[in-house]
Amino acid sequence: MASSPDRPPASCIDCLAWGVLNGRRCAACTLWRHNKHRHQEDVCTGCGRTELIGKGYCRLCWNQARAEARASGEPGVRAIASNFLTQVGAFHQLFFAGMQISKGATTTPERRYDRRGAPRKPPPAPAHRPRGRWIQTKLLDVGRDFTRFDEDTNADLGNPWLAWGIHLAHQIGEAHGWRRGTRYDVRRGLIIVLSFHAAGDVVRYSELFPAMRALEISVERVAEVLTAMGVFLDDRTASFENWLERKLDGLTDGIRQPAEAWLRTMREGGPRTKPRDPATVWNHMSHLRSTLLTWSQRYDHLREVTGDDVLAALDTLTGSRRANLLVSLRSLFAFAKKTGKVFRDPTRGIRVGQHPYRLAQRLDQDDVDRATEAATTPAARLVLMLAAVHAARTGAIRALLLDDVDLGNRRLTIAGRTRPIDEFSHQILTEWLGYRRTRWPNTANPHLLINQMSAHGTGPVSTIDFAKKKLRGQAVTLERLRVDRQLEEALASGPDPLHLAAVFGLDPKTAIRYAENARALLVTMVEEQDSAGRDEPKGPRPI
Repeated sequence: MASSPDRPPASCIDCLAWGVLNGRRCAACTLWRHNKHRHQEDVCTGCGRTELIGKGYCRLCWNQARAEARASGEPGVRAIASNFLTQVGAFHQLFFAGMQISKGATTTPERRYDRRGAPRKPPPAPAHRPRGRWIQTKLLDVGRDFTRFDEDTNADLGNPWLAWGIHLAHQIGEAHGWRRGTRYDVRRGLIIVLSFHAAGDVVRYSELFPAMRALEISVERVAEVLTAMGVFLDDRTASFENWLERKLDGLTDGIRQPAEAWLRTMREGGPRTKPRDPATVWNHMSHLRSTLLTWSQRYDHLREVTGDDVLAALDTLTGSRRANLLVSLRSLFAFAKKTGKVFRDPTRGIRVGQHPYRLAQRLDQDDVDRATEAATTPAARLVLMLAAVHAARTGAIRALLLDDVDLGNRRLTIAGRTRPIDEFSHQILTEWLGYRRTRWPNTANPHLLINQMSAHGTGPVSTIDFAKKKLRGQAVTLERLRVDRQLEEALASGPDPLHLAAVFGLDPKTAIRYAENARALLVTMVEEQDSAGRDEPKGPRPI
């Protein structure tokens, strides 16, 4: 039963079920009330209460009849329940909210009936890719409108491509732990797009998206099956192209062309050049855009830029902004000189200099307490624990696998480094694993942290919702919690770089920087204590 831990238990005002509710009614009674074309408010024949009734009886009486029908041991629960309604006495057996849809434990090796008492549908028959044959070349490639597909009259279940697609969808769903509703939606989507499919046809994203969105079917799940079949074509414009067009807008051709070639080479790679992380490309262009726009107003080509222009641009900035601009300019001109766009590098001889790191301070306890109070879900508590106790970065948290957690031996592997699990971490991990197993019992995702979107696949979560929503606007972030944990270790165990590198797996330079930071904090604390001691009066205070 999925519920919010902040709500106290209560009784549903309709069916009297007891549990943690999201409102005044349980989820089942909310659906019962929304289906007003079948249920009308009237006096119940069984219990005499004025409620929304279906076929003369309220939902409480239907639950009582269903329970007695199941106790009879016969499979037709819904049909037999109608006979028990006339035998309902003056009492009702109350129940817990949400227990009607839970799977529960079973001792039988296989359930031949679903929750409604109907026989389970057998899996689709095995099918393979239809044999290739001669394909008539199309004269015109006209897009199809799947939104006009009529499922009642146009469905062709005998199409071999559709049979193969349904078989693949069943295999992928079993492997990824798709829920029953997801499997039904994917099957419905495949019927729409593959009923008239023939050899040589492709299904484009622009054709698939409107039809699936209109029926509230997951486009990603249907596209996953079509990709496995080899008939899907993603014709969407890449987000990088739209971003690149916006960033290069306003530049002259002589500056735009080398900048575009430089950005594409970083993004996609090139001869003797490995592709860089997309965030690196975005940061470089963000540092350069204003400077390139200024130069575009005076020059027609990048080769006209001189060293004085570079120094003039750097003189307007200080600190990390100056260093970031110079690093980006050096990368741009190095690429332009390598490809023959410019003849000399105007940034040559200009030094970046040592990056001035600020003295990191410990977090206030009040800020930490507010962040702890915001962690109200098992996933949020897991993320907070990994950052605040084990100093894990956001990327390392997203990449954690179930195999990295060894509760029996109390070992946790983060970013390739194994560390012991304390009692608090063990409690948080046990809570999250129990919630994960209850919430997504059939998921095949090997990652430790999953959500509603990633549970149907095998990849990591795209973002951490707790950091994006709950910590927004607060003084505490996951990065500051990580830094605070490392400073705490340095202050508690002494500013030893070797100890910090061994505990957290830090780079030697980073470990030295944290040790120097901790040493400066210790000196400041000693000075404050000495100052406080000198201010205190010595001897008895005069009367």
